[in-house]
Amino acid sequence: MTSDADTTPAETTLLVTVDSLRADRFDEMERTQEFLERTHPRAFSTSTATFGSFPAIIGGEYAAGGGLGDGTSVARAFDRHCVGVTTNHLLSAEYGYDDGFDSFSSPKGGGETLKEKGAVVLDRGTLAYRIASWSWNRYQALRSRVTDLEKSFRPADDVIEQFLTECEGHDSWFGWLHFMEPHHPYDPDTTGVSRAKAQRVTRRVLSGRGSTADEDLVRDLYRREIVELDRKLARLWEAIPDETRVVFCADHGELLGEDGLWGHPGEMRPELLRVPFGTRNAPDLGDVVSLVDVPTVFTGREHGVGTLEREVAFAAYGEQKAAMNAEHLATNDGTVRLTDGDPATDPALERQLERFDPEYVVKEDALQEDLEDLGYA
Repeated sequence: MTSDADTTPAETTLLVTVDSLRADRFDEMERTQEFLERTHPRAFSTSTATFGSFPAIIGGEYAAGGGLGDGTSVARAFDRHCVGVTTNHLLSAEYGYDDGFDSFSSPKGGGETLKEKGAVVLDRGTLAYRIASWSWNRYQALRSRVTDLEKSFRPADDVIEQFLTECEGHDSWFGWLHFMEPHHPYDPDTTGVSRAKAQRVTRRVLSGRGSTADEDLVRDLYRREIVELDRKLARLWEAIPDETRVVFCADHGELLGEDGLWGHPGEMRPELLRVPFGTRNAPDLGDVVSLVDVPTVFTGREHGVGTLEREVAFAAYGEQKAAMNAEHLATNDGTVRLTDGDPATDPALERQLERFDPEYVVKEDALQEDLEDLGYA
């Protein structure tokens, strides 16, 4: 049972989201796990892509293809100073994510780079788009050979410092910070290779052209990104009030060579759908958690289709769909155990999957950022 104190929002509330963090790599984040009071081993994304996950995380609704739904933002539920700092161009004002925030900053969406501008004009999946995408990737690869590049995305410590500055002088606030580490190309600060080489090798592996040594390096780069993020987050955990209600989660997982697959290409796989999820000063949750429950955790009451007591979670990517409970993952290809991926049967879960209608979930053509973002297509 949850008490009234658990369901009453704290004066300060904080959402921290991390791009592409696998659930089974969360152990690398020792400082963050020590800060959180509870972690939830059966937490699931609503999609395998950023575009399909954040309407759930911020709005409590499944994605419909156009970004955050009108009037759904959890920031609207708070009568306090609301600050958002994101580092993904898909989480920008252009997609509605500034709604309800008094201060909001993010990369500009829908045309920030030449590649993105081309994506607006060209239909994704066409020969013309593939040629444009290949040309962009070649440009990035050649550029990385002649200069040591800056980090691919805005560094975490910059994000944290901006957020803390924005909250100065406010006793009551809601904050949302989104970090791109460890999204590819993996280019941590502490490694034996240059940032240019780290980016180049990551792109080579994700395109299927890497050697065994390349693959080993990329896995290590991914791990280092996570460790570095954890170290930087310690500054945030120390700075916020002890009573702050916190939710920490990833938007989806990442493939690191399983069955020859890398990144997050859309398959309904446990490595992509299981996400790290932790809370502090928050209500108790059921055995299963979905990212669509995040706004409900903050407000203490149902927000959208979220709940504090869930038994089944759902996900969709294009025409693919999945249903997950505490033991199994069911897709149109069959049911497997979450523990080892072996085939299983779960008639009740399979019936839930059949009833789940993904028609209102974002379609595959809106999720192509999975395949396009920064050097692999």
